[in-house]
Amino acid sequence: MGEAKVNYDGASVKEVADERMVHGEGPFWDSENNVLYFVDIAQHRVYRLFQNRLEHVQLDETVSFVIPVAGQQGLFVIGLGTTLAALRWNLNENTFRVVELTVVDADKAGNRWNDAKADASGYLWAGTMGFEDSDGVIPPGRGTLYKLNHTSGCFQSIEPVLPGVSVSNGLAWTKDGSRMFYIDSPTKQIAVFDYNPSKASISNRRVFYDFKTDNLPGVPDGMTIDDQDDLWIANYDGGQVLHVSGSSGKLLGKLKLKAQYISSVTFGGPKLDKLYVTTLSRGVTSEQFNEYPMSGKVLEVTGLGVKGLPNRRVNEKCFKLL
Repeated sequence: MGEAKVNYDGASVKEVADERMVHGEGPFWDSENNVLYFVDIAQHRVYRLFQNRLEHVQLDETVSFVIPVAGQQGLFVIGLGTTLAALRWNLNENTFRVVELTVVDADKAGNRWNDAKADASGYLWAGTMGFEDSDGVIPPGRGTLYKLNHTSGCFQSIEPVLPGVSVSNGLAWTKDGSRMFYIDSPTKQIAVFDYNPSKASISNRRVFYDFKTDNLPGVPDGMTIDDQDDLWIANYDGGQVLHVSGSSGKLLGKLKLKAQYISSVTFGGPKLDKLYVTTLSRGVTSEQFNEYPMSGKVLEVTGLGVKGLPNRRVNEKCFKLL
């Protein structure tokens, strides 16, 4: 894609669920079953949208992500507080079961899991953040980006890769697996690493895109990547999704949406040409609702003229007995 700014006049936005989320997050498109999964962190719920039916399971604490396990229908990895857990929730069934796997950040009271993704080999990368108070204040440096090593001990060897982050957030890999993009939201930057797919290791961190460059409001939140290796970044407290070139790091365009707090994005649909967007209603005033009536809704954007890469499942090795 060229470097000229893109307009989205041909795009169409609709709400895909009647319910309004308090803190919608973590959309995952299951290409095998054509199901959209996402969570409401504040309401402790995992949702699925399947054949136009919206269903959820109610959990006992914050749930930050939901990612299917490869080769295991109805089995998911979820971030439950600071517990990494497995959720068994089969399609066309209302019952569910949760199995706790391991706990992180035990020495940091109030921490919780935040964003997570699996790479092309099924390695799970998941990060934490400190406690967010009612004013939205988060203590700096209390989070960590972890990696689940399915080749060496599984849950006993979940590896802290990047300590000292504040709000571990968006993750994305290029098609060839040579680079990994990463967001620590308060930095207002997207970082990029060299990525070794065979070792699932990162090196040579540098700044790829900085919000200061284009004087953008808010912070970067969740992120996805399209089949041209360009980034789509949720602009929390900015009312938009940012489209950034994955080669040059230049801002290609701003997709304005009628939601103030946009939390995450993923491509989905049978052709991976729909952009699903999660948003928040928490903290939105009545005056802001007049300007941003889609706040708290899960949105589907069509007509962008791009396609995404499939969401990756977590490698099944650690989960065969669940």
